[in-house]
Amino acid sequence: MSEKTSRRKFIDLSLRIAGLTGIGVAAGLLTNRSAKSSVFQVDPSRCAACDLCRTSCVLSHSAVKAVNDFTKCGYCQLCPAYYDVASQPDENGLPTGKTCPQDALKRRVVGEIDEEDPNNNYYEYTIDEELCDGCGKCVKVCKPPAGNGSLHLEVRYNRCDECSSCAIQLVCPENAIVRIPVPGMAPAAEYGETGKS
Repeated sequence: MSEKTSRRKFIDLSLRIAGLTGIGVAAGLLTNRSAKSSVFQVDPSRCAACDLCRTSCVLSHSAVKAVNDFTKCGYCQLCPAYYDVASQPDENGLPTGKTCPQDALKRRVVGEIDEEDPNNNYYEYTIDEELCDGCGKCVKVCKPPAGNGSLHLEVRYNRCDECSSCAIQLVCPENAIVRIPVPGMAPAAEYGETGKS
């Protein structure tokens, strides 16, 4: 093999390596820019409340928390997400057990209290995010027909490390962890359009 041929091969190989490296750097920059303009979120229409948000997050206390959509909530006295409806009833007929193992779902009476008929009272259900570990038990029992689907899981960004590769997304059997535009930066995309990266 002549010196000219081996020099030509060396230059050709060097240019190819440089080109591939440039493409890799450009792809990395585009991915980084894309990651800064989008965040991970739970698609409630896909979420099965499987408990992997609690056990797979890189944080010891998951960034995924239960959230109540008050516009869908029935403010019921006997909420299946609050009470374990299969537990022993008390003297008033209300279950004695609670659904949330962390006691993170809180309730309070809203409006006027009807002492004569407690079924006329309305209750607001809120989540204590310090106690909620994202297990999804309340979300699962809030789904129709037992509930009305007002509870769902959501990534809370004030707790999230904003990893470029979400550990929960990688293990989610329903592909429910999706990328959406950063809230407030761009119009909200439909959850289903983003899918897994």
